[in-house]
Amino acid sequence: MSGRNGLSRRRFLTGVAAGAAIGALPSRSAFAAEPVKALIIGSGYAGSVAALRLAQAGVDSVVLERGRRWPIAAQGGTFATPAAPDGRASWLNSWSPFVPQQLDVYPGVLEAFRTNSVIALAGAGVGGGSLVNNAVMLKPSQEAFNRAFGTHVDFDEMSERWYTRARALIGPAPMPDDVYASSYYTAARSFTAETTAAGLSPYRADMAVDWQAVREEAAGNREPSLIIARSIWGANSGAKHSVDRTILAAAEATGRVAVETLTRVVDVVPSGGRYLVGCERIDESGTVVARPEFSAEHVFFAAGSLGTSRLLVRARARGSLPALRASVGRGWGTNSDRQTVRVGMPWNNPTQGGPSGIVAQDLDNPYEPVTMINFPWPVPTPDGTGALAALAMTTCAAEGCFTYDAATDGVSLTWPATSASATRATQAVTATVDRINAANPGTSTLRVNADTASHTLGGVVLGKACALDGRLYGYDNLYVIDSSLIPGTMAAVPPALTVTALADRCVSKALTRILA
Repeated sequence: MSGRNGLSRRRFLTGVAAGAAIGALPSRSAFAAEPVKALIIGSGYAGSVAALRLAQAGVDSVVLERGRRWPIAAQGGTFATPAAPDGRASWLNSWSPFVPQQLDVYPGVLEAFRTNSVIALAGAGVGGGSLVNNAVMLKPSQEAFNRAFGTHVDFDEMSERWYTRARALIGPAPMPDDVYASSYYTAARSFTAETTAAGLSPYRADMAVDWQAVREEAAGNREPSLIIARSIWGANSGAKHSVDRTILAAAEATGRVAVETLTRVVDVVPSGGRYLVGCERIDESGTVVARPEFSAEHVFFAAGSLGTSRLLVRARARGSLPALRASVGRGWGTNSDRQTVRVGMPWNNPTQGGPSGIVAQDLDNPYEPVTMINFPWPVPTPDGTGALAALAMTTCAAEGCFTYDAATDGVSLTWPATSASATRATQAVTATVDRINAANPGTSTLRVNADTASHTLGGVVLGKACALDGRLYGYDNLYVIDSSLIPGTMAAVPPALTVTALADRCVSKALTRILA
């Protein structure tokens, strides 16, 4: 079955199922499961890499994405903005942690998943996390990488091959001099100056950003997005190199990849040497309108730490995949994300261009090494001074755990926010912030907190829940290839580049089995 032929058939089946949904919803067995060679659950960094590498090897695949597509229009207006928030900002929820307003329920770009002590964020839509992240692409140091992965993954191999390939796929570049010098990036220059005064060595991060598009924003030729700190719900200017427009687009161009949107996986069951993958297709109100099934020879879980972990924990508890190890659902963490805001510096303009562009690392921290990445903070301060925000990351134990609740048929997540390790992470970040304040008289700390986690990691940890190539223990041809593999922390850097590199590594190893 070619990707194009498969897509045509899927459109037909979708139409039949949607028509049936006008009356009683058809049962899952009403239509025969569609056979596919490879099924990919999720369309973010990991899923897009899988689709591309499989296609390049001549393997057809279907990508299942719970969200919708977000095509960038020349006139702008694709995504919600802080000035006019609506349901596009939140995944099937009437609230967002970033605005006080109640929102309409819609399959928007950003899920906010409540745990007992932190709100865990995850992208939704074709492109996954690349739609909503700050596009920073950093490779960790060897020491930090080994601290995260131990001996399970060889850093030299990752550095020489997989990180290089990931960079080639994403095409990141640091902020150019002219953009850095513009009035829109006053805060970036201020962050550079203040961290330099503190004895740190700030530098411009590699970013998955089209800097020419940013220039066009500044010139008034594109909808202002990054230059006025509008990126967490998507960039209307198209200035972000999200994977739906890069890696996945290249995969789809081969004709061997079909992407099914608004389709969420609810179950995976072994069946006759293959896997029966049950789904719910939803409309833009979240209502289930069809229940398609796929019969897949190979399944790649790429739904992110939250999505993959919840799906597998539920499947094990319900008896669909009973041989999954007890370690599935464990080893989750927040990448030690801490949001920091400092005030008291000279006014540095109300828009604060972004996304994050400057990195400063405190490797001499008395608690743990800390990486700080400035990000826009366009909220005026009460005293009228300037403000500088940063996302700080360090290391802490992967102590989070997913648990299935039979009464609700749901999966919850527990995170020990006051554990010794989490407390030490906060102390480390606070020490770095204090160091910067001490070097810049008149500045002070407005906040250091960990109430949201932008970088959710772990739950199906490499070498514990699955083999070192991502194959789930207990099941042939089931692979985890996303951020679930990373044990809770990614060595004090954002994980996107590592997720891409790991996915490429796992899929390339899987291909030796698929093509055998």
